[in-house]
Amino acid sequence: MKLVAAALVVGSLVLIPGAASAQCAMCRSVFGSPEGQSLAAAFRAGTILLLAAPIVSFATVALLAVRQQRRRDAEPEVMSNEGGRSVSASLPLQGSTGS
Repeated sequence: MKLVAAALVVGSLVLIPGAASAQCAMCRSVFGSPEGQSLAAAFRAGTILLLAAPIVSFATVALLAVRQQRRRDAEPEVMSNEGGRSVSASLPLQGSTGS
């Protein structure tokens, strides 16, 4: 029940525009002025620029991990015979008869 009440409080705070864009009084006055509009645009661009490097890094690591996993899934299973040699499971072992 407490979880539902907490979710309602957080949800209502997000939906109220004043609370969702909470800023200090000085920031609100600067970003609200005509000169502050260009400053706000630069601030948003800077935020996106700072987020770009971690997002690209994460995407690259995730892409490499997915590719490696797909390669492992596509490789045939490898077994070891008595001599310690690795052989493919799809190939017959030496000395076996194919009747």
